Amino acid sequence: MYKKIWNKINESDNIVLISHVNPDGDALGSSLSMYNILKNMGKNVKVVNMTDLAPYLDFLPNYDKVTKTLPKKIDLMISFDCGSFDRLGIEEKPSFLINIDHHISNTNYGDINLIENAASTSQVIFNILEANNVAIDKDSATCIYTALVTDTGNFQYESVTSEVFRVASELVKCGASPEFVSKMLYERDRLSRLRFLAKALDTLELSLEGKVGIVEVTNELMAKTGAVKDDTDGLVNMVRKLETVEVAIMLREEENGAIKVSLRSKNYVDVSKIAVKYGGGGHIRASGATITNKTFSEIKNMLLEDIKGEL
Repeated sequence: MYKKIWNKINESDNIVLISHVNPDGDALGSSLSMYNILKNMGKNVKVVNMTDLAPYLDFLPNYDKVTKTLPKKIDLMISFDCGSFDRLGIEEKPSFLINIDHHISNTNYGDINLIENAASTSQVIFNILEANNVAIDKDSATCIYTALVTDTGNFQYESVTSEVFRVASELVKCGASPEFVSKMLYERDRLSRLRFLAKALDTLELSLEGKVGIVEVTNELMAKTGAVKDDTDGLVNMVRKLETVEVAIMLREEENGAIKVSLRSKNYVDVSKIAVKYGGGGHIRASGATITNKTFSEIKNMLLEDIKGEL
């Protein structure tokens, strides 16, 4: 499959790299890593995302090259870290689409689908490049390494294996700096985020004998603290840190009134099963979904009933 993908890339001139809307570190890092590789090959390549980018990722090389506009001529589109076509935010499929992901719940919407049970999509990118003997420059290494760090919780999740550390080691050899990436990701908090986190944690509720922790984020809370959507990143993981909590939940109100559900588990609950039930997906320990036409209270009750069975 690695060779097949690279052959298709080689025979294509006008290439679009795209990831899911509201891209996280893995989605954007994977896209930008390939942008640099393909640009150096002389390809006419564009990185597209249909939503605004997270400011905390602005240190990634070529961050400013991402556009919301699709070019008219597309020989090949490659999607990264996106479980279903609708989450790309575009209307029509291109003439040829390669779908690269590490979410096993992926719907295989591409003409070529490479879905690996890896720690991150960027690890799959590394596998492709390594298998095809493609040299990884410093900028691409930084993007892949950043994506790997963010999707493993800084190498804390159970998805981390000896192979993950081998990949990280190879990326450092290629020029990625763990110190630089760590400082950029974890030591640049905005004042609005700190104020937001303090207020958001005040909403914490514990249920089912303390095994479930739930926080609510309303648009009103966001406005009061001056927070932006990216400031909510990491909140649900803070709830999971509580000693008694097995499942952490963040409910975040969206601009259109829908509620984004973020689910995290610590040891044994498969939250992806719960997320899939509501049209979402993800990983065993980290998943999410968006629910419409329901109140915070209704969604909490629904989720607690689902979690009871898992506990």
